Amino acid sequence: MATNRTEPSRFPSRYGGGWVTDAQYITECLCVLIAKKDRKELFDQFWNKEPWKAVFRRQVPLAVKLLKKHPPEVVLATLCDRRCWKIHSFGANWLLKPLLTEKQCEYDAQQVQQSTSELVNTSTVQKPRRILTGKKSMFHLLKEAENGKKEKSST
Repeated sequence: MATNRTEPSRFPSRYGGGWVTDAQYITECLCVLIAKKDRKELFDQFWNKEPWKAVFRRQVPLAVKLLKKHPPEVVLATLCDRRCWKIHSFGANWLLKPLLTEKQCEYDAQQVQQSTSELVNTSTVQKPRRILTGKKSMFHLLKEAENGKKEKSST
């Protein structure tokens, strides 16, 4: 657990550990789900004391395996899905695999949409047109002079 934010430790721990890695943060979220299901409260630095120490140590390597296949946003979205209320381990592939593929497809579609919208925004940006004020063209002066004579003669 890092005290300062670094590239590997980019998530803040919700339980007093400073900054944690992706796998540790995802494992914290899993422990929250388990505690909620068992109607227990998690305490500060719960991963250092039993019974959570064994759960945390067992789940971090499984979370690393998941993160090799999916980005952390996809795994977190899967854990937040209401269909994961009964999950106790990242080793439950029969439950996680369909949800992860579904969330991965949504994430990929979102990334493609963002990249195309950025591309569209950058390609349609034009320089603002210069506003001409004050100086009138020769044609405009002649037109005004002609209209001015017609207005005077009609009155």
